[in-house]
Amino acid sequence: MGKVIGMLNKSEMGWVDFSSEDRDRVRDVIKQLSEPGTLDELGIGALRDGFADLMFPGFSTIQTRAKYLITIPRIIRDYLALKPAQQRKQSPQQYLEQQENQLARALILQHENEGVTGIIGSTMKEGESVARLPSSVYWAALRTWGIINTHASLKQFLKSVKPPESSLGSSLPDEADDADGVSTDSRVHLDRYDPQWIEDVHITLTESEAVFLSDKLQNGPFNSLPSQFELSGLLKEVLDEDLAGFAQLAGWVAAKPDLAQRTRDTVEMAHAFSELIYGAHLRFNIVVARNNQREDLLDQYESHWLDWRKVRQAGPEQVLQWLAATKITLQGRTGAFLMEWSEHIANNASVVVLDALVEKQALGNKKERSILKKRLPDNYRWIGMSRLDFRWSQVRTILGDIQEGLPC
Repeated sequence: MGKVIGMLNKSEMGWVDFSSEDRDRVRDVIKQLSEPGTLDELGIGALRDGFADLMFPGFSTIQTRAKYLITIPRIIRDYLALKPAQQRKQSPQQYLEQQENQLARALILQHENEGVTGIIGSTMKEGESVARLPSSVYWAALRTWGIINTHASLKQFLKSVKPPESSLGSSLPDEADDADGVSTDSRVHLDRYDPQWIEDVHITLTESEAVFLSDKLQNGPFNSLPSQFELSGLLKEVLDEDLAGFAQLAGWVAAKPDLAQRTRDTVEMAHAFSELIYGAHLRFNIVVARNNQREDLLDQYESHWLDWRKVRQAGPEQVLQWLAATKITLQGRTGAFLMEWSEHIANNASVVVLDALVEKQALGNKKERSILKKRLPDNYRWIGMSRLDFRWSQVRTILGDIQEGLPC
């Protein structure tokens, strides 16, 4: 039997001198570690996302930069301004895909060798297309923040993008404001219409674009954190602080009475949920380490467990409040698991009882696909979720883009 070597990151590893059975086993584990959602071993992802949707509606973990909130409506507006003969040659769907690939190439060229991050399609080779188009990644944000006024899916919306006969082929003024610039389709909003925008496009926002997005945040879902940051004038402060993790953000929010009480309550509940379920993930990793005879990890995680137990955690009453606040219905027995976990913690249950509960939940949730059913590579580390981020790291980058573009 060979041995696993050189774990490069969370999804890259190599091995030497394996039998075919060993290779199949490791490939199976690698596949699990790389599949989105497979590492939610305890099934709490829906509640995590419920809180994230309350605090950061429209945002997702695969969004990268604020610029795409501008470029997608620009491309749609460009299509609406085409002559009728040009529109007959290409559907809105075809035009959007073509232009999003052109956008990727333009941004790659514009920022070549600058070390800029967040350009979607930056790894594509010559002749390739963007694997996941920005329009599909940002569509929820465009709807949520009123940049495109629709409740339709992207596919449904593009099918409806047909300007009235009287405006087919119309050209909009270069410096039109938003009120003038939406005559072809009042659902698509921009700071200004610029038909030549893609020729000198940058991943950073212009001042006009940043002001436009700042206004959209102010007029977005009132109790969301981005809206509250803008309305309270605290956006610059929250970005200037060292609040890279959600726990740090939660502590900062708790000390800001200028923020809406409902917003502060949501953040407090989300943080309490993150801390409570972190303990369950700790016990899960202790079980995994024990199963895989990783004494080094056992010592480390047991030490973390002792530290975690020193802090009072949320009880069953809080769990019910979380479910009511997010309006989330958890699948299977996950709701019962959360209640039992919080009750056991409140009653100082033994680790034997806690480990049995965690094992039961993981196996019931993932069944044969559970990590508990797998022999892991010799140098694996933490498995699954840790303390929850609720998309804050992605939102922080996008809000940072907006703040950077605003006039001083």
